[in-house]
This record gives sequence, C-alpha cells and structure tokens, in this order.
Amino acid sequence: MKLSTKTLVGLVGLGLLAAAAAIGGCSGGGGEANPGNSGSGSGSGSGGSGSSGETSGSGLGDGGGFDVDAGPVDRDASLNGDTACVATRLQADYQQRPADIIFIIDNSESMKDEINSVQRNINQNFASIIAANKVDFRVIMLSRHGSSDVEQSVCIEAPLGSGSCSPVPSAPNTNPPHFYQYNLDISSLDSLCMAIDTLNGAIQPRGETASPGWSQWLREESLKVFVEITDDGVDCTTKSLGASKTLVDEGADIKLYDLDDDEPANRNVAGGTLSAETFDAALTAVAPQFFGSKDARNYKFFSFVGIKENDPITAPWPPEAPATWEQCRPDSVDPGTTYQVLSVMTGGLRYPIQQHATYDAVFQAIADSVVSGAKLSCEIEVPKAPDGHSIDLKTVQIEFTPSDGGQKKTFSQVKSLEECAGASSSFYIEEGHIRLCEDTCALAAQDNTAGMELLYGCSVNPN
Repeated sequence: MKLSTKTLVGLVGLGLLAAAAAIGGCSGGGGEANPGNSGSGSGSGSGGSGSSGETSGSGLGDGGGFDVDAGPVDRDASLNGDTACVATRLQADYQQRPADIIFIIDNSESMKDEINSVQRNINQNFASIIAANKVDFRVIMLSRHGSSDVEQSVCIEAPLGSGSCSPVPSAPNTNPPHFYQYNLDISSLDSLCMAIDTLNGAIQPRGETASPGWSQWLREESLKVFVEITDDGVDCTTKSLGASKTLVDEGADIKLYDLDDDEPANRNVAGGTLSAETFDAALTAVAPQFFGSKDARNYKFFSFVGIKENDPITAPWPPEAPATWEQCRPDSVDPGTTYQVLSVMTGGLRYPIQQHATYDAVFQAIADSVVSGAKLSCEIEVPKAPDGHSIDLKTVQIEFTPSDGGQKKTFSQVKSLEECAGASSSFYIEEGHIRLCEDTCALAAQDNTAGMELLYGCSVNPN
C-alpha cells in the first residue's frame, strides 16, 4: 500500500500488512506429537509510551500522550473536523502482496500418477484461481523437465507455461513473469537439500553452467509458499553450506533424516521435528531477505505426503493437528514427518498424496490459501498529539467519503480483532495502530481514491 498524506496535526502513515498463507482408505490413531506453534513478528517505531489499559499505543513524540483510562469504547461520541482535536486526511493507493509459489516434486519411479495429477490441475484449479483474484503471482517449479509417462518428469502447458507439451519440448516452458522451472532431478529423499543447494546455484539445472539459482526469481516483498509433493521421507545432506559462516550453530552442511520415525520401535516424529528445525534454520540463515527468521518467518509450507486422509478426504490436515508417524500403506513409502512438521511450524496444510482423484479440490484449496495470504490488511499509526494534550483513544472515528461523491460513512471502533466478526464498517486499536477490520479494509481498497479522515478527541494535560 503506497500512501500520500495531508495532515492537520501530526503525520500519519498508512501501511499494508499481509498474512502469510496456504495447501484410499487408511485408518488408525496415536503416534502424534506437536512441535509447537509458528513464530511471527512485527515492529514499529516509538517515541514515548502510554500506560496500560483497554487500548494502548506508541509514537507520541514531545509533549503529547494517550488518555488510556480503562473504560468502554464510546461508540456514541460525535466528532467532526471542527470539534476533533486531531483530524488527519489520508489518500491511499492499495496494493496486494505478491506471491511466489515454489513447487518441489519428487521424480522417483513411484510418482507417475501424482505428477500427472499436478499437470492436469495446475492451470485450471490453481493458477487461474489466483489470477482471477488479481494476485501478482509466479510459480517456480523445482523438478526434472520432461514426460511424466516416460521418465516421471514434469512439463507445464500453456497458459501457465509458454506452450504445448505434446510433444514435450526439449526445454521447460518457461513463461515470465508467471512460470519458471529449475530443471533438475529430485530423488525420493533429497528434495529439501536440493532446495537449499540450488537456491543460489551451487547445483546447476540440467544443461546449464552459469545459473545464479532459483533465488533469481524470488521477490523480497512476496508471500513465499512451498508445495512439497513426495511419497517418501528425508535422508540427505546439503553440499553448499560448508563455507557458510551465517548459520548460528555449526556453520556447515546440514544432515536431514526422518526414516525411522514410523518404525515399530519408535513411532514418533522425533526425526522429522529435528530435521524440520534444522532445515528452517538453514533456509532463514542463507536467505533471510526472502524467508525471514525463526521468529518472523516469511514462508508457508504445504505438503502432499504419505499421511492418512482426513474426513472428508478432500479436507486438509490443519496446522493445529499435530504431525504423525502414521501413513497410508501401501500407497506411500513413508509418512514424511519432516514435511509435516514444517507445515505445522509455518501454518501450512497437509494432504494425503495417494488421493489422486481429489487433486482438483486440493489445488483449489491451496490457491484459496495463497489468495487469503495475499489479502489486504490496513493499519494507521496513531498520530502525535498537539503539545500539552493527550489523545483519547476511545473517541477515535474514521470518516470515509467515496470518490464518486456518495454518502459519507463513519467507521466505528470495536475493542479487538475478535469483535470485527460481528461488526461492519469497523476498526480496532492495538499496539499504537488503528487497524481496519478485514471487510472494512476491502471496502476501502475497492475505492482507492476515496477520502478518509481520522478524528480524535483530546484532553488537556495539567501543568
């Protein structure tokens, strides 16, 4: 969201926040472990600070403060440009966050049906849905290019790709800016190590010698979404980190292994948990500008693995459901506990890889998750109060004037994000920011040349 502002008192910034996104017959129970919740973080500048209460904030500057006495929000308070202590006029240009989706597809012999299902659905039930929602997206495919029937390889047709796959062309159907393929062999057990080693080109794509890696197609500001598709687990060691001094612990190549998790003597997700944490540490250390940090990740991880199906079978396993060592046999080789734990850690979804007939619904669900992750959220920093005054947060109102001269709307204040669900044309105040509820933000974004005026009541500070 880009902003130009005109303020009567103080300067207010309006910014864009985006959530970061989403993706026969087995039974059994138990064997579950919860590796913990995903981390996230945000920051803002501050001046002085107010005391605690129902609402609070920062960024006051000299001589001003917040009146944060506990008490209900005054929804009946009437303010206008003449009676308000502070009136801030805003004009905003809203932009959705772009999305970079990284598919990692296993090319082993058992993956023919899964690859065919991906090729059938990636256009109609994935890319077209994202494009229809006007999200600036690109798909980055890490997998061998070729025929799915002959060599378990991947060829993406138009419109996502640049042309036909009948016959399969000699090179990938790269189609900037929406589709790129890093042409390399992904085996049953090494996909995560290959993702690290090819990121900056330590391992080159087939037939090339000077590629800078698939990081060349990533955008720092984008939502990152991994989609892992494999019927096996993890057993690999990276080859490109030996000289790295950025990793906090060893500063060297990492070993990932989870194949013993479903053995009768174990039946846990210990290997997957350790491997997921190790991969996450390496990924965020090597490219924090793209993937964030452990405490503020900038990626989601969706996994198609050998997990048993949910009920109904088209429903994903949510991140709240712990990773499990249970798998669907004989339709998969391993439950893929590392991939599962990464999904849980990052707020991604998990699907049973063996349900080929449901890939249409699953791809639609992943597309919806990407769209949701790129959705708008709006916030306005609480401005500086005039010298000798304090802003009474309970009196804050927002007046919205449509650009076509239509009737002015007043956005009312609710106490918290939770109360947004039961209110229309509303906002709440949190951590020194006025945050528009989702529906209100969407309304404002539809008319991005409309006028918005923030009105505040003030009290005089005693000398």
